[in-house]
Amino acid sequence: MLIVLFLLLGILSIVLQTTLLQLLPPWLGKPDILFLLVVYISCRTDLLRGLVTILLLGFLMDVFSGVFLGLYPVIYLLVFAFIKGISRRVAINDFAYQVPLAVISYLFVSIGMFLFSYALGPETLPGWSWGTILLQLLLLAVVGVPLFGILGSILDRYRSFSAAGRLPGSRTTNRFKR
Repeated sequence: MLIVLFLLLGILSIVLQTTLLQLLPPWLGKPDILFLLVVYISCRTDLLRGLVTILLLGFLMDVFSGVFLGLYPVIYLLVFAFIKGISRRVAINDFAYQVPLAVISYLFVSIGMFLFSYALGPETLPGWSWGTILLQLLLLAVVGVPLFGILGSILDRYRSFSAAGRLPGSRTTNRFKR
């Protein structure tokens, strides 16, 4: 059920990212909310649920805006492996570590996307601009702080409902007993 919750949040962020956030002016930047969700899932879930969720979100992102089929799942799985590898050495569940980890991971993802795009289609080489990358990193840091807080409260609320033995929207009393 946790996978379904993260998939719904991922679909919402993909729709928001590919529609409304595209209307922002280029000088303001466009935050990658799905990437922040991928980092959050990598930090907060176990291995199997995280892998399944990340893989499905990568396929969804490919469907919505993928240039090369399979690139987003590979990139997101590499980010997941990177974060899980770091989490074995450092306790990254603290809120203070998640935003810098998202920024560093996004820098590596940008470099990886550029290299993959160059290797797969050198005639359609995407532009590389340090100004744009730094603006995107700053925007991820600014948007990441409240977004990780919101995602944390959503996950805590979900866990409190599931620990109580009931799901959101279910009745707590016997409706047939009168």
